[in-house]
Amino acid sequence: MTTNSSNSPKGKPQPNGYNPITVHDVANRSPSSWQDYFGELRAPVARCITAPLLFFLLAFSRTEPLAAPLALLILLGCLLFRLDDHTRQIAAVPLTLAAIKLAFQMATYLDSPARFISSQRNSSPDPGFIWLPMFFSACLIFIPLRDSVTFKIILAGSCALLASGLLPGQGFIAIFYVLDSLLFVAIVVGIVVDLKSYVPGQVQGSLRPAQ
Repeated sequence: MTTNSSNSPKGKPQPNGYNPITVHDVANRSPSSWQDYFGELRAPVARCITAPLLFFLLAFSRTEPLAAPLALLILLGCLLFRLDDHTRQIAAVPLTLAAIKLAFQMATYLDSPARFISSQRNSSPDPGFIWLPMFFSACLIFIPLRDSVTFKIILAGSCALLASGLLPGQGFIAIFYVLDSLLFVAIVVGIVVDLKSYVPGQVQGSLRPAQ
């Protein structure tokens, strides 16, 4: 016995296998965030691996000064990772080119005879070619709060350090000396301001004068 297809109840329309992408879909597509690719760096395991790696690179750079420019590339990667999307889109290209130019300038200076003569005479202290980029890199990785004063100081110092590659001649050496001299005061002031401003709202509301 057969039934007429016209008398049978209509089923739900089957979805078509071809679903083209429209202009509306492309316009409303959420862009991939930088944190989607590097968000795992904030995990405790990643930080436990990063700490000995930075220490090894610092020790290796001290035994081989010509490897110090590699720390600039590490600082560049950490800085681009911690910048927000809007700032990264503006500053990524200039800071990258400045860091590459600074790395070449630093390698040329460290390999120059004038540098060895100056180091033998002890006429000038170490400008911080090795430890400053590693210090900024470690702080950018391990400081979690973006809106803290200490983090903003580290962020500004990192940008100034990389942007010093755009200075003519050996002008970048002056920036290293300035940061090496003022970093202690800047970090102490930033930590003090952050500690004073950190008062939870619940605790602040429950504070009452002593009877």
